[in-house]
Amino acid sequence: MTVKPILFSAPMIRALLAGRKTQTRRLLKRPSWAQAKGWPERIMDEQDLDGRLKWFARETGCLADLPIPQPGDLLWVKETWTHTGQGAWTTQDTLRALDGRVEYRATNDIPGAAWFPSIFMFRKFSRLTLRVTDVRVQRLQEISEADAQAEGIEMESADPPFYYVPGIWPHSLTAVGVESGERPAQRSFSKLWDLLNADRAPWADNPWVAAYTFEVHQCNVDQMEAAA
Repeated sequence: MTVKPILFSAPMIRALLAGRKTQTRRLLKRPSWAQAKGWPERIMDEQDLDGRLKWFARETGCLADLPIPQPGDLLWVKETWTHTGQGAWTTQDTLRALDGRVEYRATNDIPGAAWFPSIFMFRKFSRLTLRVTDVRVQRLQEISEADAQAEGIEMESADPPFYYVPGIWPHSLTAVGVESGERPAQRSFSKLWDLLNADRAPWADNPWVAAYTFEVHQCNVDQMEAAA
C-alpha cells in the first residue's frame, strides 16, 4: 500500500463530502524514459503479473509499473485552507500555532481570511482520505453516463431538467440540458474537464487518463494507516 496526496477544488470537495463523487480522472503521465509515440502502447492485464497495472513499450522493450495509484492505495486530499491561530500568517506559521484551528474554504468560506492554496496543505491538516478500489486506464472520452455522474455531475430537476456541477457558477459553464441530445452527463463532464485542463489536454484531444474509483473516508490519512 502506498500513500499519495491528491488535489481537489472546492466544488469537488463538497461532492466528496456529500457522497456524490466516487471517481476521478487524472492525466496519465508518461515515464521519462518512455517513447512518446503511441503512449501507452499496451496496458498489461493486471492478473498476468503481480496485481499491478503495467506499461509495456514495444519500441524500447521496457516493462514497468504504471506510475499511478493502485487498488488498495490511500490518497490524502489537499484543499484550500487556512488556520485561525494567532500569528499564523504563513503555512510554516501554522505548524507552530499554539491556538486556533484549521478551516476549509469549501465548507466555511470565512470573509477576509488568508487562504492557502491546496498545493500547500500539510498532510496533518487533511480531513479526507480516499481508498482506491479500482483503476482503469482509458481514453478520456470513454467515460460513461454512470461514470460522469460518479465524477460529481448531478441532474437538476428544473423545467427542463439539466446536468451540471453544483458549486460552479454560472451554471452555464457546465450545464447540459437532458433534452439536448445523447449522453448529457458525459457532455457536462467534458465542459468541467475543459475548465480545468483545456490548456494542456482538452477534451477534444481525447487523452489517456487513469480513472480511479474510491471510497471516501472523512478522516486524516494517518488514522487510516494506524487502523490498517
